[in-house]
This record gives sequence, C-alpha cells and structure tokens, in this order.
Amino acid sequence: MRFIQRVLLATGLLGLAATFGAERAAPKGPEPDLSPGRETRVDNDKVGEGYFTVYVPSDYKADRRWPVIFCYHGQGGKPTVWPFKEVTGGKGFIVVGLGYIENSPKSMTMPELDRLIAQEFQVVGTVAAYLERRLKVERDQFFVGGFSAGGWMASSVGEASPSTWAGIAILGAGRQKFELPLKSPASLRNKPIYVGVGDKDPNFEAAKIGVAFYKKAGAKVTFEEYPGLGHTMKTDTKVLPEWLLSNGPQRRLKPRLAAARAAEQAGKLGKAYALYSDLAPVSETDESCVAAAAAAKALAEKAEGKLAEADKAVAEKRYGEASRLLVLVASRYEGSAFGERADAAIKKLQSDPELQKALQAEKPEPKPEKPVRPESSAERAERECQAWLNLAENYLRAKKPEKAREYLDKIIGKYGDTDWGAKARKRLGEID
Repeated sequence: MRFIQRVLLATGLLGLAATFGAERAAPKGPEPDLSPGRETRVDNDKVGEGYFTVYVPSDYKADRRWPVIFCYHGQGGKPTVWPFKEVTGGKGFIVVGLGYIENSPKSMTMPELDRLIAQEFQVVGTVAAYLERRLKVERDQFFVGGFSAGGWMASSVGEASPSTWAGIAILGAGRQKFELPLKSPASLRNKPIYVGVGDKDPNFEAAKIGVAFYKKAGAKVTFEEYPGLGHTMKTDTKVLPEWLLSNGPQRRLKPRLAAARAAEQAGKLGKAYALYSDLAPVSETDESCVAAAAAAKALAEKAEGKLAEADKAVAEKRYGEASRLLVLVASRYEGSAFGERADAAIKKLQSDPELQKALQAEKPEPKPEKPVRPESSAERAERECQAWLNLAENYLRAKKPEKAREYLDKIIGKYGDTDWGAKARKRLGEID
C-alpha cells in the first residue's frame, strides 16, 4: 500500500460516511442566533459537509475579544464542539466544529493531500470571516485541534500555516504526515503543541512518534498520557485547559497591562480604562488581571468623582467651573462611557440659554424683577459665540485641539461675517 493510503487509513479519513454530502445544499435563511451558552448549527455550502457548528461560551460578553478553537471531528462523526466545550467547562473560548471537504478519498498522492489540506485551510478562513462578522474574536488566539481523525487533520492544518495558530491540539492521534520532513524546517519552532492520548489507545505509539518529531522541530510540546484510557478523551484533564489559557488569553496579559499603564501615564484615561476593563475578566487569579481590575476601578472612581463635582458646580450655579471639569473628563476619558457622559453634559450647558449667560459671565445673573425683554439677534450672537469660544479655550487647555475646532467652526459657520467669526478664524490659524 502506498504511503498516502497508509496515512488515510491511520487518520480515519478513508471511508468516512458519505451521507454528509446530502446536507451540503441546505437552504439559506435568516442568520442563526449565536447566544452565550448555546451550540448553533450554521449552514454554509462553502464548507465541508455543508455546515459548521458554533458554541459561544456561557461567559461571553461583547466588550472584549475572545479566543477560538477550531475542532475537527472523529471518523464517522459530524461537526461537533466536543471535546473542547467539555474541557473548557463551556467558558472562555468560542468553539467551532468543522467537517471535511473530502469524506471518502480512496487514494491520494502527497501533492493531492497537500491540495486537500489547503482547501481545508480555506474553509477555516471562510468560517473565521463569518465569526468576525457576528462575534468579537481575537485573531491571534486561534487554536486548531481534534480527536482521532480530527487530531490527525489538526496536525496537517496546523502545519499548513503555523503562524495562524496560537497552538495545535492533537488528541488521540499523532502527526498525519508521519516521518515526512517539514517543508519549512523552522516553521514550528517555539509553536505550542499539545498531544494527549490514552496509554491504552491504539494510536499511543503514533502519538509518541509525533511528539518526538515535533520536539526535534523545535516546537514547545506538551505531552499528556491519559492513564487507563483507550481510544477516548479525558475530558476532565487539567493540563489541556491550562495549556489553552497559557497560550491564549494569558499569553499577552503582561504586555497588555503594560500598554494600559502607558496609556494612563500619557493621560489617555479613556483608553487606559478600556484596556484595563478588557484585561480584568480574563482571569480571576492571574496577577496581571487582578491589577487591571483594581486600576479600572480606580479610574472609574476618579471619573465618577469629577462628574459628581461638575454636577455639584452646576447645582450651585458655578457654571465656569462645571465647564472646566466636564471638558477635563471629556478629553481625558475620551472613548469611554465617562467621556460620553461629560460630552452630553457639555452639550446641555451649550444648549441652555440661562446657563450660557451665566457661563459667559462666569457667575449667575441676578433674577430680573421685571419681565425680561426679548433677546436681540446681536445679544444672542454674543452669548452663543462667547460660550463656544470659552469651550474651545477649555479644550485647548486640555490639549484637545480637534474638539476646540468643533466650537470655533460653529462660530464661523453661523457668524462668519462678524467680528466673532474673525476671532474664531484667527484662533484656528494659531492652532494650525
């Protein structure tokens, strides 16, 4: 028997049930609901077996990006998220169950197998594009794995583009191409690879051969024997979930914490808060995540304090101070909910005629004893332009010239042919 036939027999690709082909032409309909804690079938005639399965972790939230495990099923199976959903406890990872393009190859040369693997890899790209459209996914935290036939396939798809994968998980199997050399000898250097197999599994020796090959290639191999198990998966393994976390969400924890701290030191508190908040929920025990949670809480308390001060200043009719506080929060916390709240409060100040009069004078106007005469167009122009100019100057002091330009442009757009327009154009020229 030729080498490739031996490969196909060992992988379980030979003789896969042909009944899956009937599901390729599934009718298109509305987008399926991808809800946390649910496993959903997604019909697509461009993927193997006509559909794939998506499991969204029960702790999924759209406020951060999530790692993804692409899972191949065993011989005679169908697209499934087993065993990775079970191994991860249904949390922390999006899991995608993939099928196969070729269900029953009879004989293949190595170039033909390579072309098949290239097609399988294209399917991964199709599914990844779908996920990016529907969910928050982290491209540099993609894993590929599978059990039995899926493990053999994962080894080849992983080798087809090592840079795509944060790690390769081969379960109950070995390396599909056995002793054949890598096309690029250095392609797997430092690549995390997990191999797990029962010590009574018929594929145990093949798995050990694969481990030796990958170690020789410079990969970072984690090998776990499942004591007393045959050709089955140890879903309560502690090693595999730790391997997934350490090579996925936790791999960039310290650099991400450093980036958040750098943003905070630069005064970009909105960006820092977002980075801290994104990092904190990754782990309840990792020191970087704990530090990020504390930092996010401190920034939130600081912002809430400034907003409360501004509210108090408005209540006490100290509108100039309120404006300065709000501009400070809006500029420092730009891109966060705190910055948006400050922006909304500034717009309220801007739109309230009574507050604008007080803001212009930096103190509240005394209540008139007689009915106030209608405001003239000149008075309205002076009131609006002075208020907009004050806000522009506040933003310039906060080193936010782009925000200042918005208010100067308001003056030019509405009162461009007046002295106020001339002042605004001159100030814009100084900024530029």
